[in-house]
Amino acid sequence: MSGKRFEQRQRWLRASNGASLALTLLFFACKPKPAPPVSAPAKAAASAPVTNAVPVPPPALTNAPAPPAAPRSPEELFRQGVKLWDGKGATKDPVEAVKLFQQAADQGHVEAQVYLAGAFRIGVGAPKDSAQAVRWFQSAAEAGDARSQAVLASLYQTGEGVAKDPVAAVKWNRRAAEQGFVRAQANLGALIFLGQGAAKDPVEAYKWLHLAAEKGDRDAVKNRAQVAAKLSAAQLAEARRRAAEFVPVKARAATP
Repeated sequence: MSGKRFEQRQRWLRASNGASLALTLLFFACKPKPAPPVSAPAKAAASAPVTNAVPVPPPALTNAPAPPAAPRSPEELFRQGVKLWDGKGATKDPVEAVKLFQQAADQGHVEAQVYLAGAFRIGVGAPKDSAQAVRWFQSAAEAGDARSQAVLASLYQTGEGVAKDPVAAVKWNRRAAEQGFVRAQANLGALIFLGQGAAKDPVEAYKWLHLAAEKGDRDAVKNRAQVAAKLSAAQLAEARRRAAEFVPVKARAATP
């Protein structure tokens, strides 16, 4: 090899080695430094999701009693009592039903008073007690309940749980009859015709019997026929006129 060519080759090798060295140095300069080994707790912390939630301390243990349930209204007590009384929507339990009726009745719930009075009258859910039956029928009647007024009238008429009082029987029958309570109208007509607890008045008696008979009361139909036989044509016309003009009144509380 000539001296000239040898020098050219030497220059090429020096250039190649320089380039190779530069590439090698560049490679190591760019390669990241190995990270120090990570401990297990650190790995777990690194893998945990990032959250901004504030840690909530566990509730403090306490022996404080639970707050008492809100008291039920008289209507709620009554409705639950009816379920227990009828066995609809709940297991039938007349004793528990009467307890609920008592609570509602004590707070002035009229329908609860009627149910409570009936329970005492027939002795279901509570011991039979005619005096208590009269008490609660009286309370409901004074509040304007027509059913209770009619029942109370019959109690005074028969002396059940109270001394017989024909005047009181007429009074309460009239209160219920004026509200359109058919059974009370039939009873009132009969009492007035017989003159029991009120002055005898065949015309007024026919009026009430006619109203009840027109509503299908069988006793009123029979009694109306008997009274009609005692009336003149003019009296019969007057009685029918009174019946035609009758308008039931709204329930009203009894006056002292």
